[in-house]
Parts: sequence; structure tokens; C-alpha cells
Amino acid sequence: MVRLARRHILMGGAAAAGAHALGAPYVRAQAAPIKIGLMFPLSGAQASVGVPWSLGAEIAIKQMNRNGGLLGRPVEGVMRDDKGTAVGAVAAARELHSMGVNLMVGGNQSPMALGLAPLMPEFNAVLAGNATAMSLTHETFTKHFFRINPNAHMFYGGLGQVVGAKHPDVAKWAFIVFDSAAGRDAVAAFSSGLRKSSKAKLELLEPIFASPTAADFKVEIGNIMASGATGLYLGLIGGPAISFLQQARSVGLLQKLAAIGEGGTDLSLGKALQKNMPGQIWGRGYWYPNDPSFNNPISAELYKDYVAQTGEKYPLGIAQLGHKTAMALYHGAAKAKSIETAAVIAAMEGLEFDSAEGRQVIRKEDHQAIGQGHYANYSPSNDEPFYGVKEVVRLSDAEVVEPPSPGVVFKEG
Repeated sequence: MVRLARRHILMGGAAAAGAHALGAPYVRAQAAPIKIGLMFPLSGAQASVGVPWSLGAEIAIKQMNRNGGLLGRPVEGVMRDDKGTAVGAVAAARELHSMGVNLMVGGNQSPMALGLAPLMPEFNAVLAGNATAMSLTHETFTKHFFRINPNAHMFYGGLGQVVGAKHPDVAKWAFIVFDSAAGRDAVAAFSSGLRKSSKAKLELLEPIFASPTAADFKVEIGNIMASGATGLYLGLIGGPAISFLQQARSVGLLQKLAAIGEGGTDLSLGKALQKNMPGQIWGRGYWYPNDPSFNNPISAELYKDYVAQTGEKYPLGIAQLGHKTAMALYHGAAKAKSIETAAVIAAMEGLEFDSAEGRQVIRKEDHQAIGQGHYANYSPSNDEPFYGVKEVVRLSDAEVVEPPSPGVVFKEG
């Protein structure tokens, strides 16, 4: 089951009953549930990605219960809205801690993760998150945080390599990113990736910084148009990214750009823009169920459950990220045969598990997950849902990940 704020969404019990009917191990009704905290941006500018993100975690909880729960007990997901801010995330985590929850999914964007990670030792809790800020597995490393997603060097460096190879003659690049440590990390990593694959004499402009809650980008768009750049790294995420592209299209900026790399909004852009989706945009995607790269039983089950829960045949890939992250905690506790914090941490160090996007390995030294990268060229379509993926390029995280160095500042080469 997943508990949202003070309302109860009774999912676990129904899922357990369904599992019993299908012959799966029975989750005893009298057993106290194991609680997993789920913190996502469910309101504000990041809700467009936060809601499907959280949905993947909800489905993971259902699947845990359908398969017998965890350690013979049902699993209850306790959902909280982190509001897309560090303050909101800390408040959510403190509430979960007061409820005795020590297994948490959250810190899924860098401001929230940087606020949460230092609290986890105090709370004696384990946090599995997706934020890309390099410091989380370097100078601010804590053994209580696990990154179940590429870091900025992997994510954006890989993206830069792919975009540079696909658009080798684009020389002048503009950058617009959130005014955060993660935004600066992304600029450095994307630039490094471009340098590795582009054939052009690159001119990389100074980045433009924006607030995570910004909605009006007229000034920033004007500056990019005036720069003469024909390549753009769009490091805004969620609602701000959608607003930027809508405004850029209305004034003709998109027609001047030969290539765009985007920072992680994925097909949420397509859902919002549909036929107005730029055809020259590339991003690292999380899940494309119809692509052969995702032809595996976990992906098929996730897709089936997503459609059953939402009625939508075209899932947003970020749901897979929420699913994978919740399942990392599940596999860690199952391996530990315990939900005690120290035991789960020890079990997750070096943990290997399968996900919808392939095999995941969590590095023992710095708690960085290493998997398979999928970089996609998005495009508009005349057929429902009026957007899609034109091409997917696979690049293993193992090819781009830096050596582990917890406690040491990372410097992009």
C-alpha cells in the first residue's frame, strides 16, 4: 500500500490478496508492514515529472506485495510531497523519521538530495535517490546515501558524447541551466562530452542560470538568439523546460538551433508539446517499452502495471526511475534479511539487481549505481500520442563513469 499524506491509498492489501489468488507467497495480514518512505515533487514546477516518477515507486510497492512482501511482511509506501525544494524535502524526511521510517526513496533532484543526505546519519536511515550532483558521491559522501541513477559526469558527459557525434559540425553552443551545483556539474560534463566526439572547433558560451521555479524566459531566449549559437544544452527540468521550449518556438529560436541536448525531462516534453516537439532534441531516457533495448520481463511487467493503474498506453519513462530506485531498497533489504539500517547499507554495497533498463551494479566504494545508458532523439509524430523516439543510442555507464573517490572533490577533465 502507499500512504499519501494523511489519506490512505489501500494498495498493498489488494495486491497481496491478488498474489494469494495467483498462488504467490501469502503476506500475512497480521504482520506489521515494513514502511518505505517515498518523497517526490508532487506539487509546484516539478510536478510534471514528480507525479510519474512517484507512480513508478508506487507500482514497485504493489509488485513487492504481489510477490509476497518483504521478509514475510507486507510493504507500505508512505508518500510525501517534497514540493521540489530542499526545505520541503527536509520537512518530509523529518516527518517520516518521526514515524519510525528508516528506508527512504528521495533526494531525486540535487537541491533536495543535498538537503537530505547530511540528515541520514542522524536519522540512522538509508536514502536511495537519483540526484546527479557530483558532490553526493565525492566530497559530501555519506554511507547512508545510494545514487540509483548516473551522476552528472556519466549522465551529461555521455549525452554530450552522443550529441557531439550526431551533430559533429555544430560549433557554437549555448547553455541554460538551473542555478545549482547540479546545473554547474551538468555544464562541465556536457562540455567535456562534446569535446570528446565533436569534429568542430567548439565555442562554448558562458552558461545562463535560471531559478528552478522560473516560468518566463523571454530575456534568456533573447540572449541565446543574439549569441548566434546553433547548439543548446537545455538543463532546465520539468515545467521550466516545457515553458522554455514553448516560448522559444513562439519567437523562432528553435528554427535556429541544429541540435539540443536536454537535461532529463525525457518524454514528459513530448506529452506536453506533442506535434510541437523539436525534432533535433536528444536526451538520456529512462524507459521506452517498445524499444528492443527494453525487451525484458521486468519492463513488460512494469508496462502492464502502469497501463492497468493509469489507463495510459504511452508511459512516461521517468516512472521506471522511481520503480528502479524503490526496488534497489527492496533488493538490499532482501539480501540483508533485515531492515536494520547498518545491515541494509552493507547489503547494498556491491549489490547487483535487474531492472527494466537492465542490470544495475552499486559500487561499494561510493554507492554509485552503474547500468546501461539510453540516449534518445525525440521527435513529433502524426500518429497518437503525437510524439515519439526516432533513434536510441546505447552507451554503457561503465564506459563513462569516473573512478570512485568518496570524500574527494571531483574535477571534470
